[in-house]
Amino acid sequence: MKCILRHMSAAALATATFVSCGAAQRPPDVILVTLDTTRADHLSVYGYERPLTPSLDRLARDSVTFTRAWSTSSWTLPAHASIVTGRRPSSHGADAGLGKDHPPLESETSPGYLAGLLPYPLDESATTLAELLAAKGYATSAFIGGPYLLPRFGLLQGYEHRDVALPPDGKRRADALTDAAIAWLEQWPRERPVHMLVNYFDPHTPYAPPPGYDDLPRARDPLRSPDLEVLAGATLSPEERSAYVDRYDGEIRFMDFHLGRLLAALARLGRFDHALLIVVGDHGELFGEHGLLQHGHALYEPLIRVPLIIHFPTGRERGRVRDDTVSVIDLLPLVARELGLALPAEVEGVALGARAVAFAELRRNAHFVRRHGAAFDRDLQAVVRWPWQLIASDSGEFEVHRLDRGPGASGDLPSASDRLDLWRSLTAERASLRPAVRATRPAELTPELRESLRALGYLAP
Repeated sequence: MKCILRHMSAAALATATFVSCGAAQRPPDVILVTLDTTRADHLSVYGYERPLTPSLDRLARDSVTFTRAWSTSSWTLPAHASIVTGRRPSSHGADAGLGKDHPPLESETSPGYLAGLLPYPLDESATTLAELLAAKGYATSAFIGGPYLLPRFGLLQGYEHRDVALPPDGKRRADALTDAAIAWLEQWPRERPVHMLVNYFDPHTPYAPPPGYDDLPRARDPLRSPDLEVLAGATLSPEERSAYVDRYDGEIRFMDFHLGRLLAALARLGRFDHALLIVVGDHGELFGEHGLLQHGHALYEPLIRVPLIIHFPTGRERGRVRDDTVSVIDLLPLVARELGLALPAEVEGVALGARAVAFAELRRNAHFVRRHGAAFDRDLQAVVRWPWQLIASDSGEFEVHRLDRGPGASGDLPSASDRLDLWRSLTAERASLRPAVRATRPAELTPELRESLRALGYLAP
């Protein structure tokens, strides 16, 4: 790659040539920021009416924003495993879930309940983004905000430095997470390429924005229950929904402020301009849509449509907005293409812009089956072929939703050709699924981890 020389003094020119050529010869830093439980439509860069995210707005001006990015699942473990391996949940096997013919779920101590609850970690045979980069000489580090990225779940394979200091409630705040990430960055010379995973977790339940970020109108209102799941068609009053949303939005504001500190540190250390920086959500959240709250139990659009902003080295495609259909499994192939890395054969992602259909899946989960009954005793699969989404259950039921119009808009029913395209897309995705390479044993939950998961709503109180 040629270095660009500008008109300047001989001494300055010599210095500038060294710096520019060194930057060109050194691989770009690879920074992966995951925004847990963050809905794309609650970020101002995606048109949200509240200006919650000035840091993301500034980043978008230097980056490419994807408006149709999709997760592979609606909860953290399988979604993050897809991000770091480029594989779908059916392939990578990092998931929880009961078999269709599971035994009765009588109590948390019953074998059937525990078999469905305990998640399987990502198997050691999987190849992760961090492992690929470590093999190329990158310094690798991971800073986690929530429990499903703890080492026992397998997602941190390849990370030499693992900052996994979670508080007892399992929810690490963005300020502490950012402090640790910046401190690690500052110890490395500029010449050493680095790869960081920073997992922000603030918008996850329980929603409790810190002082200074709890000033939205109902952000201090008490909730009916901090971990309440509204199911089976129940509804929230407008006041109740506003309380949930205002608390959630406050958490996003807090997260965005500290993400801005991380971006500023990258710039101060001379790493931002030459970085491949990916900011992506793992899944979203529901606030009464379809009679549901929270996540992990369905595959509706607010759960699997995620924010995706990519800063390319030297600002390529700066400020562009793209409406390509993108899956989170396409991110590892993107990094490999940018760095000239060979992809593992099992990777299922494709080049950005080459995807016509996004696919997501969700296995039945003991927590929801036991607490909420037969309506949640099903596996789900979903395809998005813009502007339509098809969600199909292994019970034979299905739903079709149009995604580019508001509820109740005219023309919400697909034509016969649209229905045929959706079913053909789902059939093709099902036919291409690979057998899961699943760990031989589910991850064990220590008493402390069990209490953290209970505090976050993953276990019954």
